[in-house]
Amino acid sequence: MKKLLSFVMAAGFSLSVASVLSRPANSEVVVNDDAPAAELIAGYRQWTRVNPEPQVVASQIAIQCAAPTLTQQHLEDGNPHRDKLVVVYVNDVGRVAMMEQKQPVFPVGSVVVKEKLTTKDSAVPELLTVMRKREPGYDPERGNWEYMVFDGPGKVLQASGKLEKCQGCHLLERNTDYISRRYLPADVWQKLK
Repeated sequence: MKKLLSFVMAAGFSLSVASVLSRPANSEVVVNDDAPAAELIAGYRQWTRVNPEPQVVASQIAIQCAAPTLTQQHLEDGNPHRDKLVVVYVNDVGRVAMMEQKQPVFPVGSVVVKEKLTTKDSAVPELLTVMRKREPGYDPERGNWEYMVFDGPGKVLQASGKLEKCQGCHLLERNTDYISRRYLPADVWQKLK
């Protein structure tokens, strides 16, 4: 009985720690039908398409040579892009940073839209995730990025702000201004300066 009680207490403690570690202190979630947010990404398919072909977002845990930590596993489980196809677009403000800089510094006003597709030929994305570079002071410890989640057509804003699930993964990309560019084509990688 003592062993069972110890096991239950340890499991409860582990879940509590995982919950605390997965939430940045400044997390905010705003859910609404904010028309200006939808206008922000209107026509995004006319922006620079970063990857000509949809790319699979592979599991980061699957490619590491060590057992994942509890925090890594939690982030992986919550990753909306894992094992999905993505197509990424960037507006004109962020185009040079995305497509030309080896260690990019995205200017305020940069917007990156990532379409999550169920198949390579999907006409309508399953989901859109968006990053917008905000003014200095918005969230300096996390690159001043605002995150947004839209439905596939990009009409309904489901969440926005300092979204903890988004921040958790993007914190791993500090050296590239919190943007993962694993989807860049090889010829673009070779030309980065």
